[in-house]
Amino acid sequence: MDSNKSKNDPDKTPYEVLGVREGADFEDIQKARDIKVNEAGDDLILKAKIESSFDQLLMGSLKARQSGNVSFEAQNASKKEKQINSFTNNNFPLLSKIKNLNNINKSNQYNVPKITAPSFDNLSIKLSFGLLFLILLLISPDSYNRLLLSLSTLILTYIQIKSGKRFISSLGWSVTFLSIGLIFGGLFETNSFIQEISNNSLSIQKIQSLPAMIILWIGVIFL
Repeated sequence: MDSNKSKNDPDKTPYEVLGVREGADFEDIQKARDIKVNEAGDDLILKAKIESSFDQLLMGSLKARQSGNVSFEAQNASKKEKQINSFTNNNFPLLSKIKNLNNINKSNQYNVPKITAPSFDNLSIKLSFGLLFLILLLISPDSYNRLLLSLSTLILTYIQIKSGKRFISSLGWSVTFLSIGLIFGGLFETNSFIQEISNNSLSIQKIQSLPAMIILWIGVIFL
């Protein structure tokens, strides 16, 4: 009789009911609650007292976390970590430097500048690049003509691939545009008026390359 009375003593704190120390962590409280429930057997009143005590401690733990309070175990863990770091810094400076270097790399891994290909979605950008390549063709030495035409062909291929066409098809159309331009350039070469212009200002190589450059960038603009 006295034993049952001591078990159901209303003056006991939730910690005393569960048989755990104050400041115990959630796992210890939960284990104690399971043990006490098994020990209670068919005593429904005692089981209710155990469940009520468990709920009170659980709510107290949640409130402590929300208010920023740290448990005794967490404080000890923090102190131990500081002691280990201090010991490492004083006795193993090389390890400390390696650790700091890793932290710096992790913090900077998302700050690496990204290099992106130029966008040709805007019509004004296409026109600007086309005009730039045309000017470069006119003012650069003849040895750069093939390079400028090759770059223009690759840009036209890139534009078509970006619009959804296959690589082989895009490259085929780009080479076709280039070939048509070179054919026109060869026809201009036999024109007497063009030859007169060539003698005064432009070389034959530039006159041959000029139609190809124009046709390629017409494709870039309108495809």
